[in-house]
Amino acid sequence: MSIIYDEEWLPSLDGTHTKRIYRDGDPLAIGRVRLWQNGEEGELTREWFTAERWSTGRYVPLEGEHANFLEAAGRIVFYTATH
Repeated sequence: MSIIYDEEWLPSLDGTHTKRIYRDGDPLAIGRVRLWQNGEEGELTREWFTAERWSTGRYVPLEGEHANFLEAAGRIVFYTATH
C-alpha cells in the first residue's frame, strides 16, 4: 500500500496550513497533517506539525507534536494500520 498526500499546503481558518493523507487509489483521506508556525517580526519562525486521523466525518487529533511533515504523516499511517 502506498501513501500519497496533497502537493500544496492548504490554508485553514485558524491560520494553520494542512495537507491531506490518502491511501493510493482511495479518494477518501485517512487523515491530515497540520503545519503550525510561531514567531515575532524579526525573529526566527518556529514550525511544528500535528497529525489528525479521519473518523466518522471529522478529523480527530492524534497526540503529540512532530518535527517534520513525514514524521507526522507516518503517525497517521501507523495509527490507521493498527486500529
